[in-house]
Amino acid sequence: MKPIILFLSLIITQVSFAQDYPESLPEFEIFTLDGNTFNQNDIKKETYSYFVYFNPTCGHCKTAFKLLNLKSEQIKNAKVKLYPVSANTEEETNKFFEQYAPNIQSLTNTQILRDDDYKFADAFFVGPFPTSYLYDKDNKLVKVFEGSDEVVLFLNELN
Repeated sequence: MKPIILFLSLIITQVSFAQDYPESLPEFEIFTLDGNTFNQNDIKKETYSYFVYFNPTCGHCKTAFKLLNLKSEQIKNAKVKLYPVSANTEEETNKFFEQYAPNIQSLTNTQILRDDDYKFADAFFVGPFPTSYLYDKDNKLVKVFEGSDEVVLFLNELN
């Protein structure tokens, strides 16, 4: 009887920790680094969209963006728009990119965004930092990546 109870406890625990991420791009309104509003209607439909939610003070986020920076040439040539979404101030975000991802910051297919009021985090059910979301040209979820080690794996999902 004890093994059955233990087994059921493990299953219940796994189910309770499972994330239900939005299958379609949800409605949201956040800000560009220069303070303009940015929402789901600003997403270009001719490319994939890759959102990376992070905080500049997060150690795993620093590692993730160092990895992205190393892949900047691949990202530049990919049919994807990269949207790093910062949960911090413009000043902290700019410092972060200067230090950890200067190549990413300068890419024409990158637009850095800020989530001042955590509206993006709420709409996308952000998990651990960093959490990344790849959406296709029709704004349908392709895959979610959690943590710094998975942040560059989106490149394998692009057609």
